[in-house]
Amino acid sequence: MIDIPHIVAHRGASIEAPENTIAAFRVAGARGAKWVECDVTLSSDDKCVLIHDDTLERTSNGTGPIHASNLAALRELDAGGWFSDIYKGERIPTLTDTLETLYFMDMGANLEIKPSGCDPVRLCHEVIAELKRAKALPILISSFDDVAVAEMRKHAPEIPCGWLLETLPKEWKAEYDRLGASAIHIDHAALTPVSAAEIVDAGVPLVCYTINDVDRAKELFSWGVTSVITDDPAKLLLAIPRRPFAAHR
Repeated sequence: MIDIPHIVAHRGASIEAPENTIAAFRVAGARGAKWVECDVTLSSDDKCVLIHDDTLERTSNGTGPIHASNLAALRELDAGGWFSDIYKGERIPTLTDTLETLYFMDMGANLEIKPSGCDPVRLCHEVIAELKRAKALPILISSFDDVAVAEMRKHAPEIPCGWLLETLPKEWKAEYDRLGASAIHIDHAALTPVSAAEIVDAGVPLVCYTINDVDRAKELFSWGVTSVITDDPAKLLLAIPRRPFAAHR
């Protein structure tokens, strides 16, 4: 079972730098984060790139669907100026860029597989190929897409894969086992102390997103949550430097 740090930087230190960029990952590392969470999808020429949305408008000066642009066109875009003049000229990174950066910063990653318009099977295969070429670093895959989770488990069973959820299904354990997942990643608002205990007592690592409030993070840890994903790793790591003991244990 992979050892997930108790604080993971959401799309990098995205409260301080433009999300899903090398700058955001470097800031996260400088603030003490050991892992980042980031979103990977495909360009029109099937290159793995990091961006959250289906379209380019929110986090770059581009327009249209991400999957309609090839890598060369994407690399010409400004992915930082929308956030701050300080980050003008920041580029949409490739997965290769990201893995190399994290390796040299001695960091790991939760890679969220985001098909959002491209073929999830092709995306999984391209991610697997990239990971096999890269230097070894701690990796946890996650996805809302059941096809992607199943595909990763089938073709890269050595890579742990989290099942991303907005709410917890009633028969969650049967589906979790069917998918062969390695962790549950869930919106913290969907959890109760009872449902959290049910997951933790089943021996399933429990990762929650996205928590920027220190008191809420402490409460979740008291329920047995393994890890919280935050936009503000500096604040949470200062207040919670190590994983607290779960109160219900």
